[in-house]
Amino acid sequence: MKNKIRDWLKRYLLADIICTIFSMFTAWAIMESSGDRVLAAFIGSAVASVGFYGIIAFSDVRKSMKIHGSENRKYKIKSFLIDFRNLIIEFGPAEILDVLAVRPFFMYFIPKVTGEFLLGTFIGKMIADIIFFVPAILMYELRKKHLD
Repeated sequence: MKNKIRDWLKRYLLADIICTIFSMFTAWAIMESSGDRVLAAFIGSAVASVGFYGIIAFSDVRKSMKIHGSENRKYKIKSFLIDFRNLIIEFGPAEILDVLAVRPFFMYFIPKVTGEFLLGTFIGKMIADIIFFVPAILMYELRKKHLD
């Protein structure tokens, strides 16, 4: 189990830290400029998603290209589509739930409850992350078992 946790941290932690910083900054900037908590929650959530998946996709493609190179194979469009398929399998179910309901809800609700926008947004994002990573990790492990 310790190796699995290490694998999950290696896979997700850096991407989550970077997207947290960008998400928090974006939500703060939207809130400061518009005063609209709903807009800040949704745009902050979208920035988190784009950043997170961009980092994960870049890492996966780079890893796949390295494996192809070590086996003297070219990384072709089929390889890219397999990498893309793997991302959809791993994150699809979690992301649908996350982006449509969970993350915007907590990034809106927790700041309202705490009365502190930045702290509440951070806590809301962390709660949403926990809910997001449970199905994502489950699908990652199933994908590794059946497709890798």
